[in-house]
Amino acid sequence: MKSYLSLIPISAKVHRRQSRMTRICIILAVFLVTAIFSMLEMWMEGQTTAMRHNHGNWHIALQNVPEDKAEQICENANVGVSSWYDVINIDADQGYYINGKNAVLYGTEEAYVADIMNYPTEGAYPQSGKEVALSADAKELFGIRVGDKITLNTPAGVLEYTVSGFYEDDTEFNDIIEGSCVYMNREAFDEVRSLNGVEASSQFYIRFEKEKGLKKTIAEMKEQYNLMDENVEENTAVLSLLGASTDERVSDLYPLAITCFVIILLAGVLMISGCMNSNVAQRTKFFGMMRCVGASKQQIVRLVRLEALNWCKTAIPIGCALGTVICWIACAVLRFVVKGEWVDMPLFSVSISGILCGAVVGVVTVFIAAQAPAKHAAKVSPVAAVSGNSESSKKVVYAANTKLFKVETSLGIHHATASKKNLFLMTGSFALTIVLFLAFSACLDVVHKLLPSVSDFTPDITIASEDESNSIDRSLLEDISEISGVESAFGMMLAIDYPVEINGNAGKIDLFSYGDFMLDSFKESMISGDLSSVYGASDYVMAVYNDAGHLNVGDKIKIGNHEVEVACVASEGVGSVSGATVVVCSEETYRNLTGEQDYATVSIITKSDISESEVEQIRDLFDGYQFSDDREEKNDVFGSYWVFRIAAYGFLAIISLITMLNIMNSISMSVSARVKQYGAMRAVGMESRQVTKMITAEAVTYAVYGTIAGTALGLILHYLIYVKIVISHFGGFWNIPFTTIGIVLLLVVFSCIIAVHEPTKRMRDMAITDTINDL
Repeated sequence: MKSYLSLIPISAKVHRRQSRMTRICIILAVFLVTAIFSMLEMWMEGQTTAMRHNHGNWHIALQNVPEDKAEQICENANVGVSSWYDVINIDADQGYYINGKNAVLYGTEEAYVADIMNYPTEGAYPQSGKEVALSADAKELFGIRVGDKITLNTPAGVLEYTVSGFYEDDTEFNDIIEGSCVYMNREAFDEVRSLNGVEASSQFYIRFEKEKGLKKTIAEMKEQYNLMDENVEENTAVLSLLGASTDERVSDLYPLAITCFVIILLAGVLMISGCMNSNVAQRTKFFGMMRCVGASKQQIVRLVRLEALNWCKTAIPIGCALGTVICWIACAVLRFVVKGEWVDMPLFSVSISGILCGAVVGVVTVFIAAQAPAKHAAKVSPVAAVSGNSESSKKVVYAANTKLFKVETSLGIHHATASKKNLFLMTGSFALTIVLFLAFSACLDVVHKLLPSVSDFTPDITIASEDESNSIDRSLLEDISEISGVESAFGMMLAIDYPVEINGNAGKIDLFSYGDFMLDSFKESMISGDLSSVYGASDYVMAVYNDAGHLNVGDKIKIGNHEVEVACVASEGVGSVSGATVVVCSEETYRNLTGEQDYATVSIITKSDISESEVEQIRDLFDGYQFSDDREEKNDVFGSYWVFRIAAYGFLAIISLITMLNIMNSISMSVSARVKQYGAMRAVGMESRQVTKMITAEAVTYAVYGTIAGTALGLILHYLIYVKIVISHFGGFWNIPFTTIGIVLLLVVFSCIIAVHEPTKRMRDMAITDTINDL
């Protein structure tokens, strides 16, 4: 043997069973980090691909900038791709038609459709002023092919063009406008604009050459060319995933994500440190013998550290492999089962950053976690260690307080609080679980706000009038209810940008009517006031919180000759259409205020087994109105919401498992360190049940301290998430999450029961003579 360090592989083989739990904890910590970071990279890669596909592969767009200055900016060395862009008739209401169908005219350069929007192409980009490209669905809509002639009717005259190609663009937009998009080069577009006297509203789309340091690049460009924020539109969907968005809503998420990551690291450190403490406590005699044969304290410290790092040789590769495999499985499930927005998730991609993070975090966590056990082992007195009781040399500062509890309970509490360091580690284990539960509970609420289709009243099918007028016959609801595949149907009347008086001052509101079914859905969303006053024919209305305006309970609104009062304020509901304040009333009240009887929209919630023939039957009932079937989209969003929930709860389950392992090890360590004490107590008459109560009291003490600390810190984090994201962007108010706290308390109780069971069983099975003679 060249040095004491040569004992490490020998000790690892001899104590393989004792170190098994420590290695499992290292594997879990590495697996957790690897899986999270790998999934994060895969998600970002998939979402970035989806966002580039849905929103375009560009970073910023210049607007309200002189064209000569914009062209100068586009020639900057940092710019990889750029394109001029303009549009006419974007709302399809200005009288531009092809064969009687609406036409939206886009003036673009070839880079816009080929490199920025990446539209699949048939044919070619129009090269002359007499050529145009159309949306791909125009082939069937107009019965034309590449090379055919089309006639564009404009308010100022008729123009004829040759079709040079077709682009697979936004088919949903084409359905809404009931027509086609027309792509022109600058020559053709300027001719139409000049003929019809349309003012230029040019934009310039820019994609930078390098995506590293985009935030700095954009800021430097603004400073170099004296651009204001209103001159630069960001592609937030793409930039936020690249970490380059200046949007405050996105920036607010970063500190919260970092906080959650730090909590995960702390959980790993506490878990591994607790396991190693248990391992060291069970090998007191070994370290004492090493001291007896000449090993110094520094050599013992080095031995424990390297022994811990030696476990990493097998634990880290296993953890990284498990994390990668779980990432592959999750990506496959998202791509082929959930689908929807997850169809771009990569398959069988290896996340180098995820593996490196897992390995680095594993090594660093183990190294940090080994510090306390290493110092503890070095402090072992050779004489005390050889006797088998490292605790015997400790000076008793104060005795257990038996005034409030029986002696066995008092001793258990005393054992828990005697070592401040151990109390801190155990309290931290309980507290971190509670903090993580509360944090993810708030995050689930954020996802619920971002994905409104998870609401019970979100319709599967929506029918709307063409001009947002209340023109849908209300009697059609009765016809719909007779269709067997329909679960429920409800209508809504509306008056957009309606002139009113608010507290005596002139103003405008968006007035909506809700039926009883819709009003019932908002009972849990009340910020203030009483919703019951809004039902039926009354003089009370409900205000919906939004950025457009804020009404309070008691505010008076004069609508025509009638005055109504705001009875309550809801945190969510129908959004503003015109940008005005949103006010909701019952159907009866709406009819009394406006005199209108029919609906502007009809919403239908279908049964899961509705047939396509029944859907067509509904479509036939509303022939002539806008028909929107959102069942597939709703299912996709609902699936995404549940994917997030399953992932979040799966993550919490792993954290809970880690916490329980830590608690079990710590309780076991405490019992192992006091075996002789328990033996002596049993020798003088203490019963097994009293020993059980003593160990239980120790575990409960840790739980009480941890629950108090975790609940306090968790509620603070829960509140911050609500204030920074939910309330600031969606409205509403913060409530103490009693349900989540109740679930966590059940977990804590279960952890205590599991943690106490094994040590107490071991103590009951040991003879008194064995406990006294145990070394």
